[in-house]
Amino acid sequence: MCFMLLAFMQPNSFRGKVSSRNNYEQRLTIQAAASCDRKVQQRVGDIFATSFQASGGSSGASTPAEALVPWICDVLLSAESVKAYGRDIRDFVDYMNKIDVNPLSVTADHVRLYKGAMVKSGLKATTIARRLSVLRGVYCQLAEKGFVDWQDAQRFATIKAPPVAKNTTPALTAKQAGELLAAVPGDTLKGIRDLALLQTFFITGCRVSAVVRACVGHLETDGVEHYLRVVEKRNKQARKILLSAAPAIRRYIGEAGIQDDIKGPLFRPMSPDHRTFQRRHMNRSTPWRLVKYYCRRAGIDPGRLGGRGIGVHSLRKTAITDAICNGAGMHEVREFAGHVDIRTTELYYQRTEEDAASAARRISIQSAE
Repeated sequence: MCFMLLAFMQPNSFRGKVSSRNNYEQRLTIQAAASCDRKVQQRVGDIFATSFQASGGSSGASTPAEALVPWICDVLLSAESVKAYGRDIRDFVDYMNKIDVNPLSVTADHVRLYKGAMVKSGLKATTIARRLSVLRGVYCQLAEKGFVDWQDAQRFATIKAPPVAKNTTPALTAKQAGELLAAVPGDTLKGIRDLALLQTFFITGCRVSAVVRACVGHLETDGVEHYLRVVEKRNKQARKILLSAAPAIRRYIGEAGIQDDIKGPLFRPMSPDHRTFQRRHMNRSTPWRLVKYYCRRAGIDPGRLGGRGIGVHSLRKTAITDAICNGAGMHEVREFAGHVDIRTTELYYQRTEEDAASAARRISIQSAE
């Protein structure tokens, strides 16, 4: 991901001027860049290249952009994350340019001005908090490599982000989930694919990136159950049992004629004639649009005034919540969801008054008389 980023992040005036010192920091940069996905788009690198126009760090990196590469490769695991960070940094640098401040001379007061401008422009609290978090990370790395003052970078941590409600993604009820699946037509090739896709999300609880990157060869069976091997967040591999989603998937790959294309994508976009599928992975935005579309067909409003609407992540939250409501232990659900911290799993559960009543019924305290 960062191999191309390293090449394009450097301003033209500094390309080809990388220090010849073969020190540890330079080798670390090269190794980190070489280990990352090479498919990052060039424009992302251009954002970083134009954002920091200076050289001469004290730790071996010749440009601020190069200094960020090992960190970017370590914390950002997808091209989408790199692009999001690039947009956030570009927005910050644009604002600094408006107030005539060099990005490498930024102080905590400048960041406070930026935060105030974001609040005044009406940005969501989640967006403001994310951008401040990106800036803290970027400037800590630049401080470690000697491009900015370390004390200034530390003062960024004193700038409080607005409070953010965690995991506000709405979940569907079991009844709504059934209605959503029933709204998918089963007599068209597209409908057969869409039903298999939605059932996969409901049964596996996978994130969208894991499902759209799956290949036909990732389908497995032990003669009794069917499974789908996926690559989850932080490159964690998991074997997901398909249960009731298996018949829909088997029908889809049979109707599509892709059952023997083991190296080909599992879920594919339709060809322009809508009679066949293109041999490439489905765009990650497609499931999001499909959920919205079939919600409307089922009479479910996918939008929520003043809150996050129903999207593909709602299917993941629905699966996790439904598992808990039907008696699955929190540690079992944590493993199912692929969460590192069980507290993250707990955020998915939508608590109700019935939970308090259920807890009260378990109390066995009685009068001794």
